[in-house]
Amino acid sequence: MKLKYGMHHRTGVWETLLYGIQWVILIVPNNIFLPLVLAESLGFTAEMTAGFAQRTMIFLGLGTLIQLYLGHRVAVFEAVAAFWISIYMIIGFNGLALGQPLSDIIGRMHFLFILTGVFILVLTATGLAGKLSRLFTPLIMGVTLVLISIQVSGAMVAGMFASLSGDGADPGLVGFSLALFFGVLWLSFKGGRLRPLVGLIGLGGGWLTYSLLGLPTRPGVTLPLLVSPRPFALGMPVADWSLVPLAAFVVVIYLSNEIASINAGADVLEVRLDPHAIRRASYAGGVLHLLAAVMSSIALVPAALASGLISATGVGAKRTMAFGALLLVVLGMTGPVGSFLAAIPPAVSYSVSLSVFTRIMAMGLKNCTIAGVDERTLTITGVSVMLGAGIMFLPAGMFTRFGFLSAILGNGLFIGVLTAILLENLMFHKRGWD
Repeated sequence: MKLKYGMHHRTGVWETLLYGIQWVILIVPNNIFLPLVLAESLGFTAEMTAGFAQRTMIFLGLGTLIQLYLGHRVAVFEAVAAFWISIYMIIGFNGLALGQPLSDIIGRMHFLFILTGVFILVLTATGLAGKLSRLFTPLIMGVTLVLISIQVSGAMVAGMFASLSGDGADPGLVGFSLALFFGVLWLSFKGGRLRPLVGLIGLGGGWLTYSLLGLPTRPGVTLPLLVSPRPFALGMPVADWSLVPLAAFVVVIYLSNEIASINAGADVLEVRLDPHAIRRASYAGGVLHLLAAVMSSIALVPAALASGLISATGVGAKRTMAFGALLLVVLGMTGPVGSFLAAIPPAVSYSVSLSVFTRIMAMGLKNCTIAGVDERTLTITGVSVMLGAGIMFLPAGMFTRFGFLSAILGNGLFIGVLTAILLENLMFHKRGWD
């Protein structure tokens, strides 16, 4: 498809305004549900949820601007990283099950963001970043996406069905959530030109239906007109050196996603990346992970969805995306926006998010079979997913006797992906298998 506006096209004022607003409409629904689901799952108060959502919007805009002009400099926006949501949930659920205060759990996550950011900067400076990212072949990335989907889906399904009073599944919510989930799922595949707006339609239609059905709501929160983000709004980092291996693992996932998304965006935009684009993007990514801790937000990654949305809209002009990013920052500092997002019924946000995650699961399964559907591929995928998912279902605290290794051994995503890497590169290496 030929783009209406290429990356370097100088759009006029009205075009910039119009398409900048369009980018906000496309970016927000695809990125705001996951932080809301995370906040709900970990038991954030309404005020904490509103602030978390607002800081996420500000960070999305700020991160996109940094990458657009200082990082890769390609018209690819930043997105909330699904793998970070999964890891946040793993650490959060294990911590809550062990009776740890929420402030300590959040502090450990801030520390993990900082560790990851430092590792990205060091590996980029030493030139090792590109070599490590090669570990994540399509098969390994497929296993990663499948395990992330399994990890997150448990919390999402529970949130879809659970009553606000906390006394088990609500029959009305079960019926509503399933109907909304399958409705949004159908629209995401069969919606034609409406597909890029599926998140927005799911939010608006789902919330309206929820209200008309008279399903239970919770008290809202009122915020001032203008809100400025405070550094470490959810608490200071809490040092936990047992997270070092997990940080190293996340770095490789991040770098692999980053490279794939930037290259895909450049292909759609029909621009050639300059030799230092990925290196600049990695430096920017490391800084953004440090800022994620400072802003008490969630870490970002260049959006894999960006190339698809550019193709669908025909708009790849850099300045329109930059204006959209500025709008995100302004909206994130507007109090009523936070109040609005915090008031979204959990059943709506969980149902829409789960439908989005079906795409991630589908991408994972597709990646697992890129090299062919043979016994080797199926064995590596099956063993890795079974082991990783099995650990996810173990009770929290199972590995407390292992000291600092408990954070690693109790992380099903880490163990599953590590298993896939070892099987593919050692036990079932392709040359030896043939």
